[in-house]
Amino acid sequence: MYRPVFLICFGMFFAALFSCSEKETTTTPSSPIQELQFEVVDSILVDLLEPVTILDYHPSKDLYLMKNTREGKVFLVNGQGEILENHELGGEGPNQIPQFFEGRFYGESGYIFKELSMEMPYHLFDADFTKIKKTKGTVKEMMMLSISSNKQSFAVYEEDGKYKIIGEEPNSFSIADIDLETIGADFYNKVNKGFILDLEQDSVHYLNVYPDEWTYKKEQKWIGATYPSLSFDPTTKTLSSLPQMGNQLGIYKLDGNDAVYQTVVELSHPDRDGYEASLGLDGLVYPGFNDIKAFGPYQILLFFTPMPEDILMGFKAKSEEYFRDPEFREALTKYRKPRYIIVKGDQQIGILNELPVAGVVNIGLSDGTLIVKAADSEVERDYNLFYKLRLKTIQ
Repeated sequence: MYRPVFLICFGMFFAALFSCSEKETTTTPSSPIQELQFEVVDSILVDLLEPVTILDYHPSKDLYLMKNTREGKVFLVNGQGEILENHELGGEGPNQIPQFFEGRFYGESGYIFKELSMEMPYHLFDADFTKIKKTKGTVKEMMMLSISSNKQSFAVYEEDGKYKIIGEEPNSFSIADIDLETIGADFYNKVNKGFILDLEQDSVHYLNVYPDEWTYKKEQKWIGATYPSLSFDPTTKTLSSLPQMGNQLGIYKLDGNDAVYQTVVELSHPDRDGYEASLGLDGLVYPGFNDIKAFGPYQILLFFTPMPEDILMGFKAKSEEYFRDPEFREALTKYRKPRYIIVKGDQQIGILNELPVAGVVNIGLSDGTLIVKAADSEVERDYNLFYKLRLKTIQ
């Protein structure tokens, strides 16, 4: 019998901001697996003792929306890292949200936040953080929950003067309608893991975001739900879908409330070569994709190198609670290393094996830069030090 699985991944991450002059980058790939180089162009420290993460950036105002990583306080921070406002948004009051981790700017002067609950509705606020509206939820049946403080699962865009949300919804179906024990790979044809929420009509339209040429959909081979991560470019109305397993990135164009499939980008990296996805495969021994972020005309795709299966089996043989073993955590650090693939348009242009600074990619900006939260210093704990990176010119 299928049992719902609740997976909570708390990715600790913090935030800040910077300013930098615009700079053109030439990207004519000589090889899809050429090693690309990023350079640090600026850095900033937000003067807060509590760790915060960047949720969104408003280019015309040079303003960042930030949130502390565990609680419900949000901050408005300018491009120099100065805190302009802070609001206690978490709570049970009329202008609060019981619990949330994600948020975006909404138009020129509003804000929108995703409630963490069994329904996942969205809360709209005006410029003064007065609540305007609470939408309907996007969940049909709660089966999977994933939380990461350096990932946003939705984006806001404007169409014909009206605002909509596009995003990921792994809980977009009911097991009363979809029998996971018998449907097999037809799951990829029938289950819609993306959605568009019309904020004016308060209506939800679900999207099938398993790419037509994704190997396991094309061959109708069932390997599990393997939830896609999405990224969206509001300027071009381009939606990208990255299934966790496999080697293809799907590209779609929005047409009203439909996502029209365009093509796939074939993905490769030496650290992913030779790994084959299968049903029931432990994610620690497969280099599955974890996230995708747009930054200007580029996208950065994240995966982690796998732990050798015999190492994992050794820990599992020792104890059912192997994940609590300090040696297991050390093995994770040793074997699970972040790796990146860079895509521009409909082609892979290179790979990145290591960021130029120690840290985690927090957000991509429309001007072609990445903001990376610096790792904690061994000398001094800087909670909210960030670096701004740009892709170097490709020779």
